[in-house]
Amino acid sequence: MPYPEVVEEVASRSQLRLAIGLSLLLLAVIALIFPHASQPLATLPHVSGMYGAAIAMIDLATFWLLISASHQPRSHAVIAAAYLFGGLMAVAHVLCFPGAVFADGPVVGSAHAASWIFITWRAGFALFILWAVLVEGRPGRPSGSHSSRWPAVVAVLAALLAFLTAQMSDVGAMASDGQRERFSNFAVYGAYVAAVLAAGAVGLIWLRELHHRSIFVWLMFVLTAEAAGVWLSTYSGGRFTLAWYTTRVEGLVASAVLLLLLAQHFRRLQRHLADTVAILKARTDDLQAEIHRRESAEAKLAQAKKMEAVGQLGAGLSHDLNNILQVITGRLSILHRRAGALADADVEVILRNVRKAEAMTRQLTLLSGRRRMHVQPLNLKAALADIAESVRPLLDARYPVRLELSEPLPDLALDPLELEIALTNLMTNARDAMPDGGSIVLSARMERASDGQASVMVTVKDRGPGIRPEVLERIFEPFFTTKEPGKGTGLGLAQVYGFAKASGGQVEVDSRPGQGTRLTLVFPVPEAMARQVSPLPGAGASPESPTALASGVQLQAGEVILLVDDNDDVREASQQLLMSAGFVVRTARDAHEALRWMDEGLVPDVLISDIVMPGGINGVELARRIKARRPDLRVVLVTGYSDMAQSAVEEGYPVVRKPYDLAALLDAFFP
Repeated sequence: MPYPEVVEEVASRSQLRLAIGLSLLLLAVIALIFPHASQPLATLPHVSGMYGAAIAMIDLATFWLLISASHQPRSHAVIAAAYLFGGLMAVAHVLCFPGAVFADGPVVGSAHAASWIFITWRAGFALFILWAVLVEGRPGRPSGSHSSRWPAVVAVLAALLAFLTAQMSDVGAMASDGQRERFSNFAVYGAYVAAVLAAGAVGLIWLRELHHRSIFVWLMFVLTAEAAGVWLSTYSGGRFTLAWYTTRVEGLVASAVLLLLLAQHFRRLQRHLADTVAILKARTDDLQAEIHRRESAEAKLAQAKKMEAVGQLGAGLSHDLNNILQVITGRLSILHRRAGALADADVEVILRNVRKAEAMTRQLTLLSGRRRMHVQPLNLKAALADIAESVRPLLDARYPVRLELSEPLPDLALDPLELEIALTNLMTNARDAMPDGGSIVLSARMERASDGQASVMVTVKDRGPGIRPEVLERIFEPFFTTKEPGKGTGLGLAQVYGFAKASGGQVEVDSRPGQGTRLTLVFPVPEAMARQVSPLPGAGASPESPTALASGVQLQAGEVILLVDDNDDVREASQQLLMSAGFVVRTARDAHEALRWMDEGLVPDVLISDIVMPGGINGVELARRIKARRPDLRVVLVTGYSDMAQSAVEEGYPVVRKPYDLAALLDAFFP
């Protein structure tokens, strides 16, 4: 809320009582002096010079403060003009008063001009205040449009006219009674008119209910002092009397009142501005913090959306690539049977590269944390020691691995294989960042946040050149790499990111040019794990491993297998693999064809079905429908990649991952 201008400030009850009290005190002083008003005192003409100079400085300072306001109603501008007029007339009075500056007479004009200047000064000031009261609206009404410079121009012209007319006539001449100079009749009656105008302005302020405004409250006091002083000074009959000197003191006090009011106003305004600046600074700091938080959140959201999109792409690619690899694996097994031992070396090379391709498809499913982790309670200290030992063969003697494990380290529910892959990726990246050699630090520690949440920080640190700022924000993008062609796939850090997210954690990067890089996997620790939960006996079998998933499925040669897969090449290769093992195989392109086989009288012993299939019925639903008809039917589900694999496992169906060869499939059939 904007701070009000001084002319708009509402007067408090205490302020009104104080102004009325001071006015009554002033009138009381006048009443005390009244019997002795004409008492002559020492003739000190220079007092008038000091008085006029002081009044001029006070009034001109008041004028300057008033016109400095950014918002000026018409009454505000007119009050400012009144003080401009008063300041100019005070200067003119000093110049015309004999002895005020020069001992032998006035600075300019006639010695009689001072009386005319004084009368027009006091009367003019009261007229300007009357003007301000008349243009000011009643409470609740608008006070008019913003003012122009017109009132100030009027004040300058009026002061100039008064000064010029004082020099052109002796109308304000002093009269002499033989002993001392006395005021002329013009001066006496002119002073009375000025007093009446001042008193009338006080009455009009009260009638128009402007005494509720702070500035008009104090103008009533100023005008009361003006009316009483001018009347008393004139009543004394001449200059240098007790009343004459008293009037000058009252004039100084009255002129200073509004200056003090303005000083208090601007002091409050300064405090208000200081408080506003402090509030704005605090709000700006909060806004900057909120902007940073939003930018960070938007960056994380964009990264999450990007990784989600890539994850969807990776899932689709993984499914299709695993189908292709399945065809290669199946056909390779058939060729190996036909060629015999002569093809062993070639088959081994092809299988080794198939396994590499399978590992890449596995990473594709981890890019956005979409793949379900095979979590198990893991002794982190032992696991990190094993990983550090297993990765040493990938590093030569120039890259010693230093293990720094803080105590205590709780057990964590993680996928041990994915943890090993992630840390291996980080440590090989650390090796590549230090071509001249250097130690690699693998550390782990537990920290607690202020809210009590415990987290384990697993860090890989190197002393390489660091990551450039323009590269840092892209390091987790899939297929982004700064390595030479053939040296990296750009999936390593993407796998690290996906593993951390899928595990409910995050990755923190601290890299400074010339000071190395620290990548930290942050895993939240459940309270139960924080109390050192030990790994369960026998934990460690992967829920999707063929042995675990295919438990209970036993096949014998001659049994009938219903094989369902929408990919012709996969279906044909799998059919030949199974037939080579002595099984009778009937195939179907989708679930609808498989159900037609059943309707036509096919009685299979085992259903082997792909999970992801077109036609609206997936492999899991097909298994449910056939099991409803044949509860004794044994089921094996296969998948290149599917989000439904875990739900199939939870329902008790064994799941085998593509690509598989005949040996892997037989291992699933005969655990």
